Amino acid sequence: MNITNISANLINEHYCHIPHFSELISCDSEATKTFKGHWDNLVLDQNFKDYTHRERRILRYHYHSGTEIPFQLNQDTEYRSSVTYDIEYKKGANQLSYAEDTFINDPIMQHILSMDIAILGDRLIKGCHYSIDIHQFRVKAFAGKESPTTSGIHQDGQDWIFMHFIQGHNIAPVISEVHATVDEAPPLLHTAMEQFLETLAINDKQLYHRASNVRQISPTITAFRDLLLVTFRQCPEQQES
Repeated sequence: MNITNISANLINEHYCHIPHFSELISCDSEATKTFKGHWDNLVLDQNFKDYTHRERRILRYHYHSGTEIPFQLNQDTEYRSSVTYDIEYKKGANQLSYAEDTFINDPIMQHILSMDIAILGDRLIKGCHYSIDIHQFRVKAFAGKESPTTSGIHQDGQDWIFMHFIQGHNIAPVISEVHATVDEAPPLLHTAMEQFLETLAINDKQLYHRASNVRQISPTITAFRDLLLVTFRQCPEQQES
């Protein structure tokens, strides 16, 4: 599947499952091993610790599409979601740990971001300011307990979301779903992402999504699932005239 077909599917269907995203970027085995290693030093998400065991870091950019210097690093670590979730968690500002420099400058990370932007293409309107938030997530399960991956069928208050699978360890299949509405109904997509950089891209204003819990296969070994989430949100108040 090439970029043109991926973009067309995303625009026409409002989502696209990309099993072989890794073929779109340059990543040999040693570079892949290094990239995966960035998930070994994440920090417990304190706001969600009563709901799940999730470790994370955040990387943020201001992005001005169509300008000479489109990227500006945003080092604000206070993350405020525009939506609330019907689960047990601490609402309001979430003071996150920022991504490490080695992750920010990793060639695979930069290739992923460039490819996500290329897939969106003209969906990113020239002259507009976008907030790009990049989350490293690791959800762990241990001691026979399951750890929720998401807060049920939901939206995240973004324009576009790219969910890139990184790796899993000792986990039963985690099923990712795309839904047309927030109600329980047969999903538009029902799949377990298991390949490095297997990707699900979604129009977050049009559709909903969820993923099943992280569960151990062997009860004596900690299970974890690593994900890279890249989100795009237009900031209309800073749109150029």
